[in-house]
Formats: sequence, C-alpha cells, structure tokens
Amino acid sequence: MNQTVARVQEVSGVPVLVREDRSLKMLATVRMARGDAQAHIVTYNPTKAPRPDYVIAFQCGFIIRTFSNPPEQRFDFAPSASGRETVERLLEEVRGKLKLPAHVLQQLRDQLFDGLMVQLRSVPIGLRIDAQIHREYRELADLQRDAVLRQLQENQQSLAADVRKIAPTNIFRASVTMNAAFAAFWARTFDDLSLTIPYRSAGFSQAGADLLGLFDEIPDEPADDRALIDAWADKLNLSDWYQWIPYGSGVAAGA
Repeated sequence: MNQTVARVQEVSGVPVLVREDRSLKMLATVRMARGDAQAHIVTYNPTKAPRPDYVIAFQCGFIIRTFSNPPEQRFDFAPSASGRETVERLLEEVRGKLKLPAHVLQQLRDQLFDGLMVQLRSVPIGLRIDAQIHREYRELADLQRDAVLRQLQENQQSLAADVRKIAPTNIFRASVTMNAAFAAFWARTFDDLSLTIPYRSAGFSQAGADLLGLFDEIPDEPADDRALIDAWADKLNLSDWYQWIPYGSGVAAGA
C-alpha cells in the first residue's frame, strides 16, 4: 500500500490523505485533488475493510491512471442532463405500474441514473486497476480476493425479481451486463467458471463476454481509458448519458 501511495505523489505531485468513515456505504472512495486542494483523499469504512491496504491501493489506482496523462489529456466523466431526462421518461412510462408518488419517483430516477453512471465510470477502469494489482502486488492477493468475492456476492442482488420490477428494462440490462463482465473477468482470473453461473442462468453471459472482449481489445494504457468507457457505453446504449469535460472544470461521477 505504501508503494502505491508513493506512486500517487510521484505521478501527481500531490500527497494522499487516508481517512476512516464508518458511515460510508461502500468499502472505499476517492476524491482527487482539484484546484487549490492540497491532497487527494481516500476514505474507507473500517467496519467493511478492517485490513484496508487493498482498497486503498485500488482507489489510488484511479488517481494514478488519471495523472499518468498530461494535463491537456485529463478529463472528468460527467453525467449529462439528457441521460437523467431519459431515465425520468422511462420511469414515467411505468409509473402506473409502480404506483409511486412523484417525489419518490424522482428519488428513484436519481438513484438509478447516478448508480448506473458510477458503475459505467468505475467498473471497466476498476478492472484495469485490479488486473495490475493482481499482477504486481501479490502481497495483496488474499485481500483482493476477499473483496472481489464480496463484490460478486453483492452484484448478484441486481438479478433479484424486485430490482427487475422497478428498473426500466434498458437500465436493468446495462447494469446486469456490467456485473456479468465483472464476473467473467474474475472467473478468468481465478480460473473459476462457477462465478459466472448467475449470469449464465439469467441469460447475460454473452453480453458480459462482449464487454470483456472490448476490455481485451482496447490497449491497457491510461490514455485509452476514455475509449474503453466509450466502447462499453456504445454497447450498452448509454453514449449520450454522459460527457467528458476537462479535468477539474466541473462535477464528476465518483470512482
């Protein structure tokens, strides 16, 4: 972990501050330095990650990949207004079936849209980072495997009948397909095809494999991270749901 933190400062010229937050709903998150900020901030939940070296290294990977590009080639992933409007329209079409009041429907719109955008931003690049950790940081192998298996278990919840009932079809399919690609990557890495069984049973195996194929075809260079996300978005019909803006010029989706 110390090696990864040192690499962040070497690449970005800015140190990393690591903080605990027991209220954090996920394992960890990162807020990269922008403007006059004096540090990147990695926050983790010690109740979910009592041995945080892997999750800290993983979050640092997003910083390293961003700052490995020259300043003029650094971009933030930002959700678009048209994407949010699309989700609202899709929910309006099923409003009668859901029988939800308007304010709850608006909350659901934001939850579905924001969640899908974070997923699109974080999963393909996260797999790049995880592949490097798996190759180069063998001391983190056990922690990585534990975190991945936990994530695979949580991802299966997206296949639940109540989720399928609430989420519009194309949102449901996009999210589950990314989960299927995540499972296919780790099935290959761990040589354990059983990890893909839930997605094979639900009919998403090929769709996940298609995303993994794009992951394999696009060069594993930080400069190509936008191309990887764009390729996944095109495959998932999400290309107009986000935009690329110069780094630090606006609000970006989280990693």
